Amino acid sequence: MNGFEQWSYRTLGQWHYVLGYSYVLLAHNWPLLLALGLCLWWGGRLYRHPTRSHVCWFFGSVSLAVLYEYHKHVAPTLHASLATVLSREAGWLNGPTNFAVGPLMSLLLVAATAFFFIQALWLGVGSTQQRQVAHSWEPPRTSNDQ
Repeated sequence: MNGFEQWSYRTLGQWHYVLGYSYVLLAHNWPLLLALGLCLWWGGRLYRHPTRSHVCWFFGSVSLAVLYEYHKHVAPTLHASLATVLSREAGWLNGPTNFAVGPLMSLLLVAATAFFFIQALWLGVGSTQQRQVAHSWEPPRTSNDQ
């Protein structure tokens, strides 16, 4: 062990490893942690006040987490598996299946995420406008009111 590692072991114990792993975990997975935080936030709001807007925000954040994990972990594994299996059995299927697993599935997940977020914004703006109209409405005056 060099001098720094000995000093670190004597003064810090193993905490510098824990700190390093925590930093790498946060730096590597911050989009997923953000999406999970949004899931918890909108899930709590959905539980307290179930509205269509809150449902869309919740499912949008869930689909954001699924999109990130699919793009980062699932798609590369599927590409490698398909390349191995189809190159030996049916090489002509390699291109179409990799297209379906890669760009097509990513496009569908992005479209679902965008749909949920746009629908949530649309419902939120619509409910705000309805509340403003409801508060600004006055009953019509009759001849007895004068």
